[in-house]
Amino acid sequence: MTIIPSFLLKKIYKKGSLRLIEEGIAFELKNILAPGFITGINFVKINDTIYNSSFIKIIKSGVATLAEHVSSENPMLVKLNEDITCILNNEFDSGINCFSEPAAQLQKGINNIIVELTSLDAGRVQINLSDMV
Repeated sequence: MTIIPSFLLKKIYKKGSLRLIEEGIAFELKNILAPGFITGINFVKINDTIYNSSFIKIIKSGVATLAEHVSSENPMLVKLNEDITCILNNEFDSGINCFSEPAAQLQKGINNIIVELTSLDAGRVQINLSDMV
């Protein structure tokens, strides 16, 4: 895993953006570091629940992309100062034959969030965050 100082990684998270929406859980990021290519969104963990890429939707520049479609063959360009919305869907996934219930996993007060992704420039990056609901 490439080491980027955690204080820099934490700055990409928009504090106070963690919320429940009709689709599930959403939060906001803003790329303040540098333009780059994301080649994989490995997982998002909220508290004790891990959401794999098949339940993660990324919205940037008005375009929604499922995280499972982001790869080294299909990288996602993230521009400097670009806003990103991450949505953890609570829909049925017939591919793994189960429901995801992200809405049930937010707790009042502090929620711990881990986002793990792979970047063309930085390799595997893990962002450890917390936010209140």
